[in-house]
Formats: sequence, C-alpha cells, structure tokens
Amino acid sequence: MMTCCPQFERLMDRDLARHAQPYQLSNGTIITEIDTEYFLVFGEERHQYVGLNYCPFCGRILSRELWNLEKKK
Repeated sequence: MMTCCPQFERLMDRDLARHAQPYQLSNGTIITEIDTEYFLVFGEERHQYVGLNYCPFCGRILSRELWNLEKKK
C-alpha cells in the first residue's frame, strides 16, 4: 500500500499507525471523531485509535472530511 511519505510508512510497518475503515478496527476504541482511514495506535492489548487529519511528517491531508473541503475550493 502506498502512503504519503517514508516516515509514515515506517510507523505503519511498526504497527504504530493503521490504514483501515473505522469498522475494521474491532480490537479497540476510536477516541476521536475524525472522518478518516488513518489512525495512530496506542496500547498493547486493547488498542486506542486516534484519527488523523494530516500526516504528522509531511502534512498531507489524510481525513476524508478535509480532503472533500479542499476539493470543493
């Protein structure tokens, strides 16, 4: 799978970030209300997921909500 930058790819390789639909994250709790497919992962047994609006490294828009707003401009 392609990601926005090599640094984010490394997070995903280490299982510290996930690219998935929210309904696919069944082994934990999503603790943000961001419309996105990209999440940071916290915890070991029962994960907590934090949705991302932007890549923390390159700044690319990751959330669907912000991407749709940019597209309307």
